[in-house]
Amino acid sequence: MRRVACVLGLGLLVTAAPAWAQVVEEDEEEDEDEEEDEEDEEATPAAKPKPKPAATPGKAQEFKKQDLRGHAVDAEKIANPFQKDRFFVDKVDTEKTEDKTLIQGSLQWSNFAYRESGGALNGDSTQGDANSRFNRYFTDLRLQTDFRHIAGGRWDARIDARTRLVNNPDDVVRADSSQDNARIQSGFNGTNEVELREAWLVRSGKRSDFFIGRQFVTDLGAIKIDGIRLDYAKSEKLTFLGFAGLYPVRGSRSVFTDYKQLQTGDGDATLSKAGRFVGSGGFGAAYRTMNMHGALGGVVLAPLSSERPRVYATANGYYRSGSALDLYHFAILDLYGIAADPIALTNLSAGANYKPNQRLRLTASFNRVDTETLNVQAGAFLDNPVGDAGGAKVQNETILQLRRVSTNSARTSISAGLGNRQRFEATIASAFRYRPEVTITSADGMTSYDLDASKAVDIYGSITDRRSLLDLRIGLDGSRSFGVGKTAFRSDVLAVRVFAARELGKGRGEWEAEVSYSTTKDRPSVTGCASPTTSPLECFGVSSAKILSAGGNVYYRIRGDLFGLGSVFVSQMGLNRFDGTMTTTDPKITSLTGFARVAYRF
Repeated sequence: MRRVACVLGLGLLVTAAPAWAQVVEEDEEEDEDEEEDEEDEEATPAAKPKPKPAATPGKAQEFKKQDLRGHAVDAEKIANPFQKDRFFVDKVDTEKTEDKTLIQGSLQWSNFAYRESGGALNGDSTQGDANSRFNRYFTDLRLQTDFRHIAGGRWDARIDARTRLVNNPDDVVRADSSQDNARIQSGFNGTNEVELREAWLVRSGKRSDFFIGRQFVTDLGAIKIDGIRLDYAKSEKLTFLGFAGLYPVRGSRSVFTDYKQLQTGDGDATLSKAGRFVGSGGFGAAYRTMNMHGALGGVVLAPLSSERPRVYATANGYYRSGSALDLYHFAILDLYGIAADPIALTNLSAGANYKPNQRLRLTASFNRVDTETLNVQAGAFLDNPVGDAGGAKVQNETILQLRRVSTNSARTSISAGLGNRQRFEATIASAFRYRPEVTITSADGMTSYDLDASKAVDIYGSITDRRSLLDLRIGLDGSRSFGVGKTAFRSDVLAVRVFAARELGKGRGEWEAEVSYSTTKDRPSVTGCASPTTSPLECFGVSSAKILSAGGNVYYRIRGDLFGLGSVFVSQMGLNRFDGTMTTTDPKITSLTGFARVAYRF
């Protein structure tokens, strides 16, 4: 009920903002007039250079600050032929809306279904079927709405809300009846979701923007908060920003889990409560010039109980050197807290795109992702480390004193347009992946296992004919992934795909069809899986599979404000697994996947 009240309260604020904001607006305009008068009195031609020529004779050049609200706010920026026909694009003011509230947004309805069919394992129905016994489906409704210059004033607002209904097998319960029933859906927690992604008000001044509500601070690590934020434009190129508020559970997709009861423990005892709230705050600066933009700053996440605050620095940026070279980066550096020992590079993405001419494009990038979750928030969804499983066993849920398990990858690619009018496009790409050594410990702390560092290489290639027979766009692509060294990063995978696509309705839509074939094989260590008593340290997998898949997608612009898409795929998988001292072939599994979405723009 409190969550609903908050949403309703925001709606009232949106409606009531123009009435009480008018006084503030008048005060600010008076202050600005006084500042301009003072500047005129202090300025002297002898002490300062001559002002730049004004855009309009007799008027001073208007100051324009950066806008960090996430959408274009000037009509001239979007009133062009490349933007006006896009489905999700900001509206342009008309004479009827420029002095009133401009409302824009979209409503999307999505549906997904998945089912499997197969046969009995080992020919014995008492052992269960090779296919999953559960069918999956969900329906999802999302509303995004912007209220711009409410009543012709300085206030804007945004609401982005989503609800999802899923099917869960209520008749399947865990051994411990006090725990939740089985959950088969993907997503954050496998249950119905009511998500409030954004709900904020912002008042825009000449130099400052003041936000209140649920929001993403994209310039400072894209952190999500419930609180306040202030942007202040020091100049047209530099804006300072700061925020403070509460920090919902990282990754939460529902108001029911945003502020769930948090838990903590030392890894070998029953979990204890750690409150519900985590405070957050941060400060930084955003910059923007003709050739580059970005931001840098610092953020504090402070659990109100049981864990030290987490302090990290974050930076992101983009730089364009002429028309040939683009550089970009994103980084998070932990400075204090459990994750910093003493300082840890938690997240790093850096790359370059190089286009020496119209036919050739080269890219290179590096990505590192490490543990980035507060222990008390992770503990809210995990089981006690000691219980029916026994303290001497390692839980699949690695719990508390979170291990820093990073994944690192370096990628490079080259893409070339070939033939007359670049009819053909050929691409070759590769990646190297690395995971360092990991130590896992049993719940009682008496037994530990060291998992060796693992490495893998991915290779990808494709060729596309953009203007083939019957106006088709056809192509062929393939990828190969394989482990390197003693321990594989993943199973060895080989995949090949053939696809075709064609425009529908003179550009109103498009259809795509594809057929793919892939094989996977678990790659054991040097010791291999010689017997059923082989240690997990020596045998990471004992199966191989072959998968044949066929399907297609359809996208269609039904009318200017209505868009639909659909997808259907059928696949069949054959699996061989090592069972004791022999290889067993399981019954083939046939799966059907369907997805449909309708979007309405208003």
